[in-house]
This record gives sequence, C-alpha cells and structure tokens, in this order.
Amino acid sequence: MDHEMDMSTRWLKHGLALAVCGCVAAMAIAQEQPQAPQTPAKPDAPASPQAPERPHNNIRRAIEWKQFEYTCEAGVKVIVSLSGETAKVKFQDHTYLMKPVRSADGNKYSDGKVAWWGKGDGGFLQDDTPAGYGKMLAENCRVQQQSNAQATTGVVSGTVAYRERLALPPNALVEVQLQDVSLADAPAKVIAEDKITLGDRQVPVPFELNFDPARIDPKHKYSVSARVLVDGSLLFTNDKSYLVLTEGHPSLVDMMLKQVGTAQPREP
Repeated sequence: MDHEMDMSTRWLKHGLALAVCGCVAAMAIAQEQPQAPQTPAKPDAPASPQAPERPHNNIRRAIEWKQFEYTCEAGVKVIVSLSGETAKVKFQDHTYLMKPVRSADGNKYSDGKVAWWGKGDGGFLQDDTPAGYGKMLAENCRVQQQSNAQATTGVVSGTVAYRERLALPPNALVEVQLQDVSLADAPAKVIAEDKITLGDRQVPVPFELNFDPARIDPKHKYSVSARVLVDGSLLFTNDKSYLVLTEGHPSLVDMMLKQVGTAQPREP
C-alpha cells in the first residue's frame, strides 16, 4: 500500500515537472521568434486649402443699347436704340418696342402697328400695313449722332396691358415705377418713374425706366408697379409683384393690370 502511494506521488511530481518544462520551452521559443516590424503611422495629410469664396453678384447686367439720333423732314426727331433683336423707337411722346421683320429693302422693325425702315444712314417711320403703304409719320430721316445709351444709366423696360376689351381715352395716364420693396413694414422707395399720356394709342403700352446702377443694392429686392388713371381716377393697377434686377430677376417685364375702382373707360 505504502509502495503504491509512493509510486503515485513520484508520477505526479514527474508530470508536474514535464508541464513546467513545456511552458518554459514554449516561452523561450516565442522569445526567439523575430517580431514583425510595426509600420509607423502616417501623419495626417494637411488639409487642402479652400478656394476663396467668390462674391455673389445677383444683379442682372443692364441692357446695352446702341443709340442713333435722326433728324427728319420739318425738323422732326426720331431716336432709334438697338439691342440684340429689339429696336426701341422714340417719336414725339411715343416709345415703340419693335422686332425685326424680313424685308428685301433695308432693315425693317415693327410692333405690328408702326414700322421703322432703316437704310444706310437714313430711314423713315410709318404706320405698318400689309400692303406697306401706311401713313408716313417721319420721312427723309438722316442720322445725326450715335452713342452708347447705357454708359452711365441702367434700364428696366417692358409693356403695360390689361385683358378687358375696353378702349382708353386720349387723356389716360400710365404711371410706371421702379421701387425698392426690401422692407415689408415700410413704404416702397421709388428709384425711377415714367409717366406716359396715352394719346391715340391703346395697350400694350411700352415703358422705359432709367436709373443709376449705383443705387441698386444686390441684397435688396426691386419691383415694377404700374397704374392707369383718367382724370385722377384709378382704373387699372397691378395685383401681383413684378420683381426685377436682383436675385436673378430680369430687366424686361410685360405687365398685366387688373381693373379697379368705379370709373369706367369708354367703350370702343
């Protein structure tokens, strides 16, 4: 019995000794194996410099007109301004906005009622008819002066009209204003104004508002308002906002007015 216990004890000690030797050998082997070199961390790449922010300019470039002044028979004056496909013809107290018309004889512009014919340094203005024999308004015109009308001024232009089939009397007054409407709780500030006596014309009535570009702030809002009066009574006005110039809005607008008030235009 004592002999068996003695043998068990010796085998147990022998097993523990082998286990300890195995652990020591494993640790030695692990220490002898070369360690993989650690890759040094790359420094953070410097941030790319940001391009400087470009200033925003939301003002539409003013229309550039090439202007010609004509002296016609009996000393009558006609001023013709050209910009792209548009001709603006001033005669007496009228301003006509015209588009080019195909013609085999000279350069013809028309608004459907009145036509300007330009031939070399001359031209004439007449009522536009299908046969081409309308009443002559200004003839034997000769150019006197050419200038850049937009050298120091800006222009907002367009037309005023209404849908009602009513004719206005000759003394009807069309008032058009360019206004700064940036402040909702304050009256609009008038930048430019045009007053047109209708005479023998009817709508659409062309208008032109000349202004100093230095008075236009890119951060402000601007709109065009219009109204028609007869003997001081308001007959038509705009019931919607026509924004212009800044924030990508145009400098050319066609306005449609709404009939208001109690006074009535005469029937055609």
